Amino acid sequence: MKKSLVILFALISISIQAQNFEIPPLKQPYYDIIEWKGIGALALSRDLTLTQKQVDISMVSGEGKSTWQQVYNPMAKETFFISEDGGKYAYFLENLELKDNKVFIHQLSAAGNIKVMNVNFLPPLKRLGSFSPSDLYLTDIITTEKALLWIFKHRDKEKLTTIAVSMTHHNFNMYAFVVSENVISSSRVEDQISWYVAGEKGENILFAARLHAGKEAGWRVKEYNPKGVMVAETVLEQKGTNFMAHARVGFGRRGSALLKRSEPNEKGTLVVANGEYFVGGIEMNGTAANLISYKLDGKEWKKVCESPCANYSAKKDLEVGCFRMDEGIGWYVNSTKSEGHFHPFTSPAGIVSGTIDQATSNPSRLLTAEFPSKFVVELNTKWLVFDTKQFPAKSSLTFEYKQK
Repeated sequence: MKKSLVILFALISISIQAQNFEIPPLKQPYYDIIEWKGIGALALSRDLTLTQKQVDISMVSGEGKSTWQQVYNPMAKETFFISEDGGKYAYFLENLELKDNKVFIHQLSAAGNIKVMNVNFLPPLKRLGSFSPSDLYLTDIITTEKALLWIFKHRDKEKLTTIAVSMTHHNFNMYAFVVSENVISSSRVEDQISWYVAGEKGENILFAARLHAGKEAGWRVKEYNPKGVMVAETVLEQKGTNFMAHARVGFGRRGSALLKRSEPNEKGTLVVANGEYFVGGIEMNGTAANLISYKLDGKEWKKVCESPCANYSAKKDLEVGCFRMDEGIGWYVNSTKSEGHFHPFTSPAGIVSGTIDQATSNPSRLLTAEFPSKFVVELNTKWLVFDTKQFPAKSSLTFEYKQK
């Protein structure tokens, strides 16, 4: 695929003193902007009539950093951006659910390279056993350090199987593996749990599931390498937490958020960040609801951060989702309306940043309540601020740097 790499000063006109700068117009109008957290902002342009579906990408980041332009040619009218904070790769997927056992992907590297692949799930699933892709229920798609990961459920008359399919970023090798098998007719609590990706430990992936009752109430955790080999398993007790039950939902640019998948009746969502275990949820202090984060210290959960939930109502359903970030943990709380919360690793006071979309394409919005209604990207010493009211734009786009 044709690629044109350009240096920052060729793409962005900015004076030494100025805080405002522009990126020049392209052949087709700009129509959207997406944050790749930890990398920068992707300004997208295309033919708005969709007569031609080609999308031009312009990367905008900090001063003194190289900026690139790239092109990809989707067949679909809509693609789905999947990314995590600081990952070396992000993806534009042309379909979330499998179509004819396949997913068509455009892999985007932080350096601006694009590779195209039609990923076939049939061979790795055949190696795993007698699982038909058409019988799988997709629960999530997540980018990890080493791989793009799909999570499925498979149900037959006897058991519910959680299956992961891992595709390594550098060579597109596919590995399917069973995370858990649960007996459907069983009354045991451990057979009623739902597995999800809680985080990473180095290049390994940590799966977790909530245990709701009994002496092992807490979370079961399994650690797998990118090729699907389990390397560790443990149980964490819940002692010291008093969460209200919530539906665990996806948050950010991952499949569970885009698909609106949820798992009900969780009493706390487990997160692994910076090699440590955290758990978060809503706790009541009289009539006041607060989002509380705990960190595991030895065998005890110690409160590390909290923020008020002004829109919580016991009469409404409660949804909670999380997004791991370099600076802390971003939380999505939805009761009477959605709220974005950020719990930094370095402060006991969280930030309530206001209304946010569950499938937000601007996770840095969680880091500040400043610049309301604007698109913001957190850089080392500055904020990159953009007014989305400029879309659609046949002319140049104007950005602004704001000192922290």
